[in-house]
Amino acid sequence: MRVALITVFSHRTCTLKDVAGGFGTVFEVGTSWPARLLERAKGAIAQLPPVTFGILAAQLKDAGHEVVYAPLDRIRDRAPTPLPEVDAAIVFTSLTDTDAERQVIADLATRGVLTFAIGATATSEPARYTDVAHAVITGEPEALGAALLSSPAGVRHAGEVADLDALPFGDWSAFPIASFRYALLTPPVGKRGVTLPLSSARGCPYGCGYCPWRVTAGFRERSPERVIEEVRHLKERYGVRGLAFRDPLFNLRRDRTLAIAEGLRPLDVRWSAEMRADRLDGELLSSLHAAGLRSLELGVESADAAMLSRQKRQPPSLDHLRQIVRQAEGMGIRVICNYVLGLPEDDEATIRATVALAEELGSFAVQFTTATPYPGTTLVEAAKGRELPAGRRVLTGFRPTWRHPTIAPERLEHLREWAYLRYHYRPRHVANVARHAARTLFD
Repeated sequence: MRVALITVFSHRTCTLKDVAGGFGTVFEVGTSWPARLLERAKGAIAQLPPVTFGILAAQLKDAGHEVVYAPLDRIRDRAPTPLPEVDAAIVFTSLTDTDAERQVIADLATRGVLTFAIGATATSEPARYTDVAHAVITGEPEALGAALLSSPAGVRHAGEVADLDALPFGDWSAFPIASFRYALLTPPVGKRGVTLPLSSARGCPYGCGYCPWRVTAGFRERSPERVIEEVRHLKERYGVRGLAFRDPLFNLRRDRTLAIAEGLRPLDVRWSAEMRADRLDGELLSSLHAAGLRSLELGVESADAAMLSRQKRQPPSLDHLRQIVRQAEGMGIRVICNYVLGLPEDDEATIRATVALAEELGSFAVQFTTATPYPGTTLVEAAKGRELPAGRRVLTGFRPTWRHPTIAPERLEHLREWAYLRYHYRPRHVANVARHAARTLFD
């Protein structure tokens, strides 16, 4: 059987599918030309496929199927990418492009293609797809592997993968790997500029109420030995040097983190990961940098620790955050600090304090997302009865979709744009980016 693995894109700005708990995000800054410039820059920096697709490709090929990858452009006013000529199609669903995904699934079905919807959106809200797809696969589709193609019509629960070490390595031979990149790791030149994704853990053991990662999968880790084996495989087979770990939390246990670092060190790869700052220190950072860590994401979220605590977030101390960002940046690790604007108890004063904290920390990059009521989070209850009209409820992760108790949606959008422009167009930040860019070229 010829099987297509499909992602659908209907937004003009950078869209990443397997972030935000697998619900996806669309990078949106604002309407001014400086804002548009930042949006275009983000699109040039990051383009990665879902890790799940690499694993499914391996499972399908092992079962004797032919696999093609089809990223479909469904952006308004542009010629749509033709549908692939296949027998079956597996569509990675998202909250960012639900309507376009539904239309693609329906169009494929009219051609007699067997269609399957997978992903966090299909899992949490299968009714979005049951009327158009042959089957909606909830849970982790890799638990079924090629057997998902024999799913009966309707909803089929795959459950979770019991043993992550038993999964095959991602097979990216059917993918246009030359187009995959994460420019914070390697210069975008030849194979040295290609980045492939992988994961060493799934889910998150913490309970931050607003975070979608806590609701999409239970927390599990792969063994360090299996992780190192996959990295070696990806480097030898595809010749790439950049690797993006898509774990919600890479560094839960220090001994495991150090074991992975020890195994990566002789492989001469450059890699990125998301970690908790309170589980990092100077010694561990030094080991990770020596092993190739060049891009580190940290969740700062807000300057108001009490507000975060009420959201069941256990924030690190600001002094520790300052120390970790300073040490990492000094080593040449590009730190991305993530912030959430518009939590229920936020107001303009707390948002401005958060932006001031971001400027003080001075990380290589920042991300100011908007508090979004992802399925399963506490924000669903906060937004109940306060939803914006349907046309304004696309959950991009950056766009307000509900009426905040104290900040109008238009004002929140203005504050988001103000935060991005204020941060990125400071001379200090421009100099920091130039310094890191020079290091990347010779690293």
